Amino acid sequence: MDIEQLRYFLAVSRYRNMTLAAEHLYISQSSLSKHIVQLEEEVGLKLFDRNERTLRLNSAGHEFFSFAEELVAKHGVMMRKMQQYRQPDEGHLTLGSIPIMSQYDIHRAIAAFAKQYPDITIQTFEEKGDHIVKMLDEELLDLAVVRTVTLPSNAYKVIPLADDELVFVTNTNHPLAHKKPLPLREAAEESFILLDSGPGLYDLCLSACAKAGFSPTIRYQHTRIESIIGFVAENIGVSLLMKKVISFFQHPDIVWLELEEPATSTLALVFPHGKKLSPSANLFRNFLIKWFKK
Repeated sequence: MDIEQLRYFLAVSRYRNMTLAAEHLYISQSSLSKHIVQLEEEVGLKLFDRNERTLRLNSAGHEFFSFAEELVAKHGVMMRKMQQYRQPDEGHLTLGSIPIMSQYDIHRAIAAFAKQYPDITIQTFEEKGDHIVKMLDEELLDLAVVRTVTLPSNAYKVIPLADDELVFVTNTNHPLAHKKPLPLREAAEESFILLDSGPGLYDLCLSACAKAGFSPTIRYQHTRIESIIGFVAENIGVSLLMKKVISFFQHPDIVWLELEEPATSTLALVFPHGKKLSPSANLFRNFLIKWFKK
């Protein structure tokens, strides 16, 4: 049993799906399945209840999860403390991000950084914004990529990476589908399907509706953008999503419209004020800043 196996176990536990967990970890599904089977064999117990689509922790799995989470966290703290004794171009860093790495090209930036600095290992976590900030506060992360609206205070050093704006997302046959730009007040009677991403973006959606003079009827909340797109495509409701995020997905049955009164948000690289970054984290910070300036 090693730290990587525990990281794989935690990812499968959180995503409850082998394919999604494998995408998050940047490994093949077959390789991830093999690691989970090996881990269960070593423990001598099944840790998941399995059906065709999902994996859920059983009683033993829930108890194992608490130990695994603590061990991975302590390993991360240990590795960061050791950075001060290593050369800048070798070492380890932990990066937390809201689940937008692909949409904002961050996965390509990480891959390019890894090629340039092959002796620096990068551990990534994708979670809701409030959870990422909590991990940052608990020193479980070196750096984090979040929307600034997620930050609860000004206790963080904020390095803006990209600005984005809310857009209205609807079915192509919807009566509002051709209103460009859209006065959001015209959607006051619609049923909304919003992204359950924690405080910040959700509040931005509510604020945009309030400025338009109404409180939205929220029919569903989902953690995955693909699910929202599927429901909107079936004309079950409408949504508000970030422009660069929805532009990443191609679906023939949906259309997005800019708002007449823009609601904007900034994606930023953040870390606590006063925190001394490790040499590896400093290298990545500078690399990411240059990457977004291209």
